[in-house]
Amino acid sequence: MSPNAPRRWYTVAGRIALVVLALLTIGVTAYGWHLQRVVTNGLGQLPGDVFAGLPSRPAAAAPAPEEAKPPVTVLLLGSDRREGPDVGGGVTGERADSILLAHFAAGHKRLEVLSVPRDSWVPIPGHGTAKINASLSLGGVGLVIRTVEDLTGIRIDHVVVADFAGVRRLTTELGGVPVDNPVASTDPQTRIHFDAGPIVLEGDRALTFVRQRYGLPHGDLDRIGRQHLLLSALGRDVATKALTDPGLLERVLGVVHDTVAADAGLTPDRFRELFLDVATLRPDAVTFHTAPVAGSGRSPDGQAYLTLDRPRLAAAAEALRAGRPLPLPATVSPS
Repeated sequence: MSPNAPRRWYTVAGRIALVVLALLTIGVTAYGWHLQRVVTNGLGQLPGDVFAGLPSRPAAAAPAPEEAKPPVTVLLLGSDRREGPDVGGGVTGERADSILLAHFAAGHKRLEVLSVPRDSWVPIPGHGTAKINASLSLGGVGLVIRTVEDLTGIRIDHVVVADFAGVRRLTTELGGVPVDNPVASTDPQTRIHFDAGPIVLEGDRALTFVRQRYGLPHGDLDRIGRQHLLLSALGRDVATKALTDPGLLERVLGVVHDTVAADAGLTPDRFRELFLDVATLRPDAVTFHTAPVAGSGRSPDGQAYLTLDRPRLAAAAEALRAGRPLPLPATVSPS
């Protein structure tokens, strides 16, 4: 698997967050305070204090003196839980299939999103070296926070976790979502086939589309691209269909509320504030990046992994802390 394979799509958890933000903005116009209450009161809360017991945390980013709003960094996790009818091919349990740092610069007029590939081979405190996505199953959200903070040196202020299975319900509520699939494939586990070109995804078919990694030219990197492709289309489809079906907003928001949870510190008022901050940003003020990859390898027990380019990652993290644009190629910007 080449580290230079195309990755010009949105990261999953980040795109989910932007969809929610866009829905909130439309909801304020269509339903006023009613939908705002649906958004904030229905949000799930992660159990316990996910920040408790974290040693030697990075210092918080200092706000610019002329800005009223201090910098904020949110860890966005896309969790792919496999249980019950979703168990397949021997895949069970929960893994962090998308790991992103969304950083609001001071004043909240710019948002930088840095994605860490799920197969990145990194030190996981107390568990040696492993793929970074294993940190969720090994120690829960708290261990993911510690692993990412140790890796980047960036202090995390809030955490949002989105359950991957929400894709099934969202696409069903929308009556199917059209995407332009770049490459034909057949999933070896479900035997579901996807033609190249324009296709419509709904329900279990949509979930298989974003879960498939085997049978694709670049494996997991192509799967990431598929996830971003569908979630980008979801945001576009919701915005378009909500104009003629205002009731759709509440149904879609209900799915989001059932499949998204945040830390206790992300109160309803704080959550709504950050949503509105993103929703009112200009498209060119939101940029997406992927942590630089230096190569690939295989562990003694046979796991294929990616090796991060640590010097370039450190430079990107320093730029993020300082509120400067990241010295990394940007992925596709919001349309």
